[in-house]
Amino acid sequence: MTASGVPAWRTAAGTVPLQAPLFLGILNITPDSFSDGGNFMDPARALDQARSLVAQGAGMLDLGAESTRPGAAEVSPSEEWARLEPVLKALRDAMPGVPLSLDTRHGDVAARGIALGVSVLNDVTGFQDPEILHVACNSGCGLIAMRSRTEGGALVMPPYGLDDPATAGETFRELRFLRDRLLQAGIAPQRILLDPGFGFGTTFNEDLALWDALPSLPAALDWPVERFCIGISRKRFLAWRAGSPALPPAERDALGAKAHLQAIRHGFRIFRTHAVSTPVLRPAQPADAEEVARVQVASWRATYPGILPESLLASLSTETQAAAFTQILATAGPDYKLWLLEARGRVMGFAAAGPARDAAGSGEIHAIYLLPEAWDQGLGHALLERALEGLRESGFPEARLWVLERNTRGRRFYERYGWQLESGSRTEWMDGIALREVQYRMPLVPEPSGQ
Repeated sequence: MTASGVPAWRTAAGTVPLQAPLFLGILNITPDSFSDGGNFMDPARALDQARSLVAQGAGMLDLGAESTRPGAAEVSPSEEWARLEPVLKALRDAMPGVPLSLDTRHGDVAARGIALGVSVLNDVTGFQDPEILHVACNSGCGLIAMRSRTEGGALVMPPYGLDDPATAGETFRELRFLRDRLLQAGIAPQRILLDPGFGFGTTFNEDLALWDALPSLPAALDWPVERFCIGISRKRFLAWRAGSPALPPAERDALGAKAHLQAIRHGFRIFRTHAVSTPVLRPAQPADAEEVARVQVASWRATYPGILPESLLASLSTETQAAAFTQILATAGPDYKLWLLEARGRVMGFAAAGPARDAAGSGEIHAIYLLPEAWDQGLGHALLERALEGLRESGFPEARLWVLERNTRGRRFYERYGWQLESGSRTEWMDGIALREVQYRMPLVPEPSGQ
């Protein structure tokens, strides 16, 4: 905790407050990592990726130069450092304000990294080796200690035997032993994060049992929920759980974002990830019209089968919609606003709001659309909140919106956030088919008490 009572994590670079989630952007400087091996061996490309991760919302970078995927070749400390040193120096010179975490299990590499400004040590072997434990004890670094197993000093990944949720207690026992060993070494608890070790030799059923047990982990260990680090990004467990076991690692980021949101709702705050899902909201510009159109076309085609005519959905054109949005953005009045939502380096959605078209003096949410891959991640709520705030900024006392009566998904979304269904409806004609719309209303300022 900070002096003001805010949950925090102590690192060599200072105390990191954890009111909001903290994402550690993974930067693999390896030829053989499971999702992006070989992509960032060159220091210039690694620096570009680091900048991309920070732009996406990473609050820290986690560098690793030895793959720990099953079957990966062991790397000597000298080779590991040869990969790391030029990248660490480039990051120190180009991005001095970005905290760095070093993913290593070798004490010599850890010590050299600290000398170049690393403030966190991340050891997948849980600091079992006396040399790296000694460095950890004397460094002041924040520590990420993962539950794993070694034999003869080498990392091994056997099945853990956690197929039944009832046996997840074995995971708790191992994490408790790991925590106690670090505390007994004299390391302050505020420096320690525990990593449950998803995907390290575990089967799908084992990972599922561990995931289902995650909400009970803090109480079972008597350990604050904010002092866990969850490393689920791009793991095969996500693809299996989604029913798409063949999905390549690089295409699992949307699934990872959903998993992060689930964990955040349980109070977890720190995540290692290959792509950061923190949304960035910004006003749209005329040059963004094609991106806005791309989102709208994809969203309509995913949302309205069976509701809008198939001929209409098939005829949708990004080019045509982009021309319409270009005109809207160029001619709209000062109270009409359109915001883009960017996540994982891409435009994922947009919201438009302005004066109501059929209720003088009221504001209206004209549109909220997300790419299907961005559904169920809290991004729609972020767009809705920004649009409502924009209407408040324009001085509107209330907001209205129209939604297709048969769009049950959209109606549930608005009702969940407190919108009230109004009486009456209207009919729009599309491609010769009558479509009924219903209206919702939400006050933007406190309503009179009625006294």
